[in-house]
Amino acid sequence: MVKIIGLDPGISKTGWAIISLNEKNNIEFLGGGTISTDGKLGTGERLHIIFEQLKKVISLYSPNEAAVEKIFVNKNPKSSLTLGYARGVVILALKITKLTMNEYDANYVKKSITGNGHADKDQIIFMVKQIVKNLSIKCHHAADALAVAICHAYTKGSCFVE
Repeated sequence: MVKIIGLDPGISKTGWAIISLNEKNNIEFLGGGTISTDGKLGTGERLHIIFEQLKKVISLYSPNEAAVEKIFVNKNPKSSLTLGYARGVVILALKITKLTMNEYDANYVKKSITGNGHADKDQIIFMVKQIVKNLSIKCHHAADALAVAICHAYTKGSCFVE
């Protein structure tokens, strides 16, 4: 069985989701959530929280593969830079836990999940609920992370590899 962690990095909220794939290509949702940080904290402290919480998630679920949404350049340079910090911490956590990182553009993830590279958050949540039955997911960050994990499974053919 292959386990994939999907990640949607962010300084305020980093979404994560773990799926497993069996030999019949069935996707099972094992867990997901959001690592949240308080905007009143300093950047270093917020990054430390993301790093430590992500390491705990990886330790708990022991994924074999990792998929991360690539960052996009925001109109606000400060926002892009801060997002880059969070992404760097995610990459470091994956490296320390010896997980290979696979990156996907947001539009590619959206297209692979919904058929539309410009799908909105509600469309993504709707489609991941169609793909993964009996899913109860409310936060769009966790839904985005789940979409990244599913995209990786589809793209890399992980479900065909043991």
